[in-house]
Order: sequence, then structure tokens, then C-alpha cells
Amino acid sequence: MSGKTAQRTVPQLIEAWAGQSPDAVAVVLGNATAEFAELTYRELWDAAGVIADRLVSADGFRPGALVATLFPRGIQGVVSQLGVWRAGGAYLPVDGALPGSRRDAILSDARPFAVLTPGGTGPADVSIEVLADAVSGGSLDGAGATADAEAAYVIYTSGSTGTPKGIEVGHASLGNLVDWHRETYRTGPGVRVAAFAGLGFDASVWEVWSTLANGATLLLPDGIATMDIDAVCRFLDHHRVEQCFLSTPLAEQAFAVSTPPRFLKVLTTGGDRLRVWPPADFPAAVFNHYGPTEATVVTTAGGDLRTPSAHDVPPIGRPISGAEVRLVAEDGTVVTGPGESGELLIGGRILAIGYLHDEPLNRKQFTKDPDGGRWYSSGDLCRWTEDGELEFLGRRDSQVSLRGNRVELIEVEQAVLRVAGVDQAAAVVRPDQDGGELVGLYSGTAAEHAVRAELADVLPAYMVPATLLRVDSIPLNANGKINRVDLLTLAQPQAAPAGQPDAVAPTTMDPVQEKLSNIWSEVLGRVPAATDNFFEIGGHSLKAARVLNLTRKAFEIPLPLEVMFSSPVFADFAARVDEQLRTKGN
Repeated sequence: MSGKTAQRTVPQLIEAWAGQSPDAVAVVLGNATAEFAELTYRELWDAAGVIADRLVSADGFRPGALVATLFPRGIQGVVSQLGVWRAGGAYLPVDGALPGSRRDAILSDARPFAVLTPGGTGPADVSIEVLADAVSGGSLDGAGATADAEAAYVIYTSGSTGTPKGIEVGHASLGNLVDWHRETYRTGPGVRVAAFAGLGFDASVWEVWSTLANGATLLLPDGIATMDIDAVCRFLDHHRVEQCFLSTPLAEQAFAVSTPPRFLKVLTTGGDRLRVWPPADFPAAVFNHYGPTEATVVTTAGGDLRTPSAHDVPPIGRPISGAEVRLVAEDGTVVTGPGESGELLIGGRILAIGYLHDEPLNRKQFTKDPDGGRWYSSGDLCRWTEDGELEFLGRRDSQVSLRGNRVELIEVEQAVLRVAGVDQAAAVVRPDQDGGELVGLYSGTAAEHAVRAELADVLPAYMVPATLLRVDSIPLNANGKINRVDLLTLAQPQAAPAGQPDAVAPTTMDPVQEKLSNIWSEVLGRVPAATDNFFEIGGHSLKAARVLNLTRKAFEIPLPLEVMFSSPVFADFAARVDEQLRTKGN
């Protein structure tokens, strides 16, 4: 299978492998200790043909039809998607773990010809339900795409309006991706590749088809927690996996495991901003990637991150073959020099066909320049490094404003991650009556006071989280990204467990302390201990002002604001109030 294959689609490449190496193992299903199902390339191709024949014979099917595939991770899902291609259609992967309302919203918007679901135990034993309100076949045509664009799949992602949006991707750009992948990572016969990405995440497209289009063996995990890095590492070791993709949070965790996978040679990652570097002695080469679904999974890729670098954080690299990029400043000028940030525009063969059934959005996001070039406006901010790589800075709207200060959450997270004993970290703004409170969450063995002390050394005061919470793990969504919704839930004020010495009021309080404790509790949402520091248990400048106002009213004393900052510990603050009261009495 050497030579140029750029003009061949993924199903054509798989067909060639089925003819050239029919007995080579294509797909394996296994758990952490065993392999219990597999298909050769010939069996894969033939099983897909069975499904294709059934689709083609279904009343109303036409080439170009969109067909939804609703399967748990396993061999049937791969066979079904290939079967849709063999029938001349495009597939729509729908993750069965999604809430029913979300699945219904996707199917209602996409209006596929049919839905494929498990119907038995064999690789081709699937049920085909033809939908009454389907869009007729051959109608997938994103705005701005070439007339002969042939759709391969549609992926639904979160929409800015709160409803999912479908992105239609063509066979041509997918073929470009798998060809680039083969040339870059030498994925081919004899190489074992594991697939862990969420079923509705477009990284799964990259995992599956860059493996099978290039004659390698795909390992699918069954019955293991793919968000548990220890379980993932056990799977990789047992099955002697040489290559895999891990979402950014999992990759960051993999860098810290005591016993990394022994047989892994290539670890690819992406999906979020990578915030830490792998150790120099990490056994696998680590490659960071960036790419929105609208640009067929991967737009840029970097080199092996184990190589020493002067960058603070891992860059996202350079454009892959078939990709074009440009940075545009707010005034519309193109940014070419290092350091200055701009929005990333993406062009070239990697672009998707467009948004499904949404021409206004297509016209907004996919534009043409005077030279006829088609560009996707990513909304992502990047900057060029001195050595010509791109560094991802975040979304245009990722900055938050807290009490007049702009805060980039990713910068706070990076600072927390640098603290010894921190395994994973995230930051979120918790709404409150003072305009929001910055909350930092982390997992690991580091003590809160140690994390806070280090942050105070590296961040301005307004960027140090008002509340730091140590949690068992940072929540991830089905795609392996940090789940910001669950994160906000975790960040809500919690009732302190009974018996915690730092979560209860002093055992003996005089009337002044008792009244002050009630004031602090009203403002902070927790009862202070005698040794609690106001600014370490959720306080900030606005809350300090509220405490001072309530204290002045309660005790009728002219307490200056600086008392809150010079005496932030509850016992010391109470002593200052008591001192003011004695002065008043004299």
C-alpha cells in the first residue's frame, strides 16, 4: 500500500486492504485482560457489504442519504458506518450515552433516512429503522462547498445558541486526514492502535479511519472506564498497543502515572489546551494537535513534546498537509509576526462541507476572500511563536471579567497545575451577588494552603481563586473534555462536614465573636473557624466591603476597610473590633 493514495476515499482504501491482506486483523474488541472478538479485513468488508445491501434495498434510499448509527463502542458500530459508505450514504454517529432529549434533538434536526441500532450479536446483525420524516437522499450540500463534494459523515457539536449543530464533512477532506496521518505517524500493517474517544467526538473518526484506511489493527475497549487513566494504561499494556489518542485531560494524567504504558510508541492528544509537558523520559512520543470539527478533526500538529522547549506551554504546531491558516487581528489585518494574538482562520482541503440545514450559519462562519479562497472563522485566539509554531490562547469569549479585571481561566489552571502534588485542575466563575467568584478545583495530594501560597507568588491577587476546592477528580464529559457544567455544580458552596476542625465555629465565643461569626457566615456562606483567613475561605474585596458595612452597622463603630486586609484571620479581626468597641466605650 505504498505510493500516493490521496485520490482514494477511506472505503476505497479499506477495500484495497481487504483484497491485499484479507486475513490481517482489522478490529479487535477486548477488555483489560482479554480479547474476545475480532474481524479480519475481509470479514470487515464483507459484513459492511451485508448492511449496504440492506440499505440500498430499503424503499426510498438514494445515494447521498444520511444514516444515523446508534451503537455502543464496539465492532458493530464500525461495520455499520462502513456499510453506510458502501451503500453510498453518509453516516451520523449518535452516542447512546447522550440524554434522550439530546438524541431526539439531533435526529430531529438531521432528519436522517434511517437509524441503525444493534439487532443481534453478529457484526452485521443490525436493525434498520427507516424514518418517516427523513430528508431525501443526496440533499447534503453545505454552503460554499464544491458542487462535487461527497459527504462522508455528519458530527453534531454544541451550538452557541444552546442547540446542537450538525457539521457535514466530505470524503475528500477525510482522505486528506488519513493520508497525512499515515505519512506522519507511520500507521500501517502490524501497528496496534487503541480507540478511546467518545463516540460522538470527531476524534473517534480520526482514530478509527486513520487506522483501518492504513491497514493497521484497531483495538476497541469494552467494559473499561475510558475516563480512568489507570484502566486505560492497563488496557494499553495488556494489548501491547503502540499508538493511541487521548483527550487532553487524560493525556495530562498519563504524564503523571507512576508506571506509563510500556509498549506505547505514539501518543496523540487534542481537544483542549494542553497545559503541561510530558516528562523527558516518557516512553511514547507525544504530539499535540488542534482542530475544530469544521476542519476535519486536525488543523495543526506539533513535534514530539519530550524535546526541550523554551515555550511555557505546549504549542499546537504547524498546519498539516492540506491546511492553510492565517491570524487576523481585531482590525482585520493579518498577523504575521510572533507575539501578537489574532483569531485563527482556517482554509484549504481540510475544510468541512458546512453546517447541515443552516445556510445563515454557513454564510457567517465560512467566507470567501477576493481571491476565491474559502475560510472558516474559528473564534479561537492564537499567536505565532518565534520559531513559527502556533500557540493556542483560548476562545475569543473565554476571558472573564471579575471586579473590573480580565481573567483568563486557562492561566489560573496552568498555575495550579504547576504546584507539586496537583494532578489535575480547573477554574470556573461561580455566580454570586458581587458579580462572580473565582473558584479553583484540583485533584491530588497538595494541601489547600500550599496551593494558595504558591498561587500568591505567581499570580496577581485578583487571579488567585477566592475558593480552592480539592476534589477526587475533575469531571470530564463524554468527549473527554473538562465538563464545565458539572464543574460549576462542584464549585457551589457546600455544607461543611461535621467534625471538621476548620469548618466549625470556635467552641467558645463571646458575644462579639458570635455576632461577627454570623456576619461572616452571611457573606461567605460558611461558619468561620478562629484561624480562618477571610481571603482563603471565599472572601474578596467586594465581600470584604460588605462585611465591614455589616460590622459597622451591628456595632456602630467607624471601622476602616484596611482592617479587613491587615487582620483577615477571624480571631484577629474580632480582636480589632473588640479593641474599637473598648475605645468607643472610653
